[in-house]
This record gives sequence, structure tokens and C-alpha cells, in this order.
Amino acid sequence: MNLNVILAIFRKDLISSVKSKNILIILLTPVFLSILFNSTVSLTDNIVVPIAVYDGGSSTDFVEYLSSTGSYDIIVPGSADKAEELLYTEKVAAMVLVPEGFSTDLENSFTPSLNITVNPYDAKSVVFLQTYKDVIMDFAGQDYPVDISLNTLPSDLQSRVNVPIWVMFSVIFVGMMVLPNTLTTEKEKKTLDAILVSPASVKDVIYGKSFFGLFLAIFISLLIIFINGGFAGNFPVVLFFIVLGSTAFTGLGLLIASHTDNYSSASLLSTICMAPLILPALLADLSREMRYASYLVPSTYVLNGIKGAMLNDSGVSDLYPELGVLVLFNLVVYALASHVLKNRRHI
Repeated sequence: MNLNVILAIFRKDLISSVKSKNILIILLTPVFLSILFNSTVSLTDNIVVPIAVYDGGSSTDFVEYLSSTGSYDIIVPGSADKAEELLYTEKVAAMVLVPEGFSTDLENSFTPSLNITVNPYDAKSVVFLQTYKDVIMDFAGQDYPVDISLNTLPSDLQSRVNVPIWVMFSVIFVGMMVLPNTLTTEKEKKTLDAILVSPASVKDVIYGKSFFGLFLAIFISLLIIFINGGFAGNFPVVLFFIVLGSTAFTGLGLLIASHTDNYSSASLLSTICMAPLILPALLADLSREMRYASYLVPSTYVLNGIKGAMLNDSGVSDLYPELGVLVLFNLVVYALASHVLKNRRHI
């Protein structure tokens, strides 16, 4: 192994990546998505939902109360048919038909009916469905049968809860896309043959390109942590799991690159492989079957390790199962990559 040659390959790929639109897109995608997601979540706190309210009787006090909450933009059509038209033309997210005598029935302790129709394809309808029952109960002067103390996480902590997910995604996405990109592109351009007739050996090329992929995966992960305020908890352990995860998925990228001869094939294979690697880890809490499936993918152990260290201040001793699985996975994936490369004429 020639360290100078490895660093030279690393520098070459680093300079080439700045000029490559494909690699820049790969690197910026997880950063952009994390920023977009957090911005979208923060905007939902101030959503005003447009709804059509047709009063069939003398319940103007109810209509005025809906408007006074500040949660709804009330449109009062002249008829029920007009309210329905507004809903079907997506001018409003929901339609409320108030029957005659609605307010009077409430005052007399009766149980009146209220006809509500929601457009499930309008994102704002989710906000309406979360709030309308509370608003109606407040207007009717009714209380829940229990006293509920509802607290929400601070906005900075809410953002931090999502950071481990974005780091896991970045490690997988960058690790499995960058190396196949650089290696197969050099195969197509025949520049790899030129490198191999230099003092660089096959192992030097593998180490240099793996180091390049590892560096980018770690760099993008740290950038996402910085942007989203994730420097919290036991950060040395967080960094340790980022390195382990980046190494593992860069190894998978190397394995994919060794099996493909062009960028299109490598990109397709990487994309196909990413879904079953990402989804089980994200959906593990939905069912017992999905939780069992999540144990089969390394992304689960990357996510759990980063989450435990960042959010719970866990140390290595608390996360040794995740640590052990990732170390074992790294050994297996690089052994497989080495075996495949030895049995191929080209990298």
C-alpha cells in the first residue's frame, strides 16, 4: 500500500467531484431535503385552513366563532350547492353545513347534527381534522371528561429528533452513490487503465476511492448536523457511528461498482438497493413484522446508535449491540468486495 498514491487518488477525485454535476447533486440532495423538511414542519404551526361554512338557519354566532379562532379562513357561500362547488374545485379544504337551529339546540342541551365534508387530497385538511372537534367543543361550552396537560417539545429539540434520520439517509445515499459514480465513470472513460499502469496498484485505487467516498459521507453528515443544530448528547460516540456507517455503506458502494461496468447500471443498482436499506429502519415501530425486518439491515444499527448517543447521551457501553453488528457488517462487506475484485480483470 502506497500512502502517497492513495492520497493522490483522493485529491484527484475530490477536485473532479467539484466539477461533476452528478456528484454535486448526490452530495446536496440530503442537505437540501433536511432543510426543506424542517422548514415545512415549522410552517405547519401557522397554517390557516380555508373552509366553506353554509348556515342553514340562525347560527351566525357559530360562524363568527369559527372565524375568531384564527385557525380558519371562513368563506360563507349563499347555498349548500355553492359550498359543495367550492370544495370540489379545491377552493376550500373542508365544507361545513350548519343546520337550522344548531345554536339553539346546543343552548337547550340537545345534540344537533353537523355535516362536514373534507377534501382528503388537500394537505391543509389534516390541520382541520386535528382542530375542528376542539373548536366545536369550546363553542358548545363542553369539557373533556379528563384534564389534559399537553406539552410539545421545544422547536430546536423537534428539529434535533429528526437529525439521526437525515444522517442515516446521508450516510447511505452518499456512500452508495459516490463510489459507483466515480469508479464506473473512469471505467467508461478508460482513465482507470491509465491509473493502473502508473505506480498505483489495484489496492491503492480501491483504498484511495474508498477514502474519498468515506470522507464525503462523513462531511455531508456533519454538515447536516451543523445546519440542524445536532451537536448534542455524546457527540464523540455520534461521530464514531457516523464513521462506522459511512465505512459500511461506502463498502456497499464499492461492491456495486465492482459488479457494474457503466454509470447507468451502477446508479440503477444503487437506487434499487437503497429502498430496502432505508425503509425498514424508518418503519420499524409500525409493526412487529417490520421491526423484525429492520434487524436485517445495517441502517437500523446506524440510526439507533446515532439516536442513542445524540438524544439519550448514551455511551459505547450502552450501544455495544449496534457497535458489534456494524463492525461485523464492515468486515463481511469488505471481504466480499475484496473477493469480487480479485476475481475480476478490472475493478
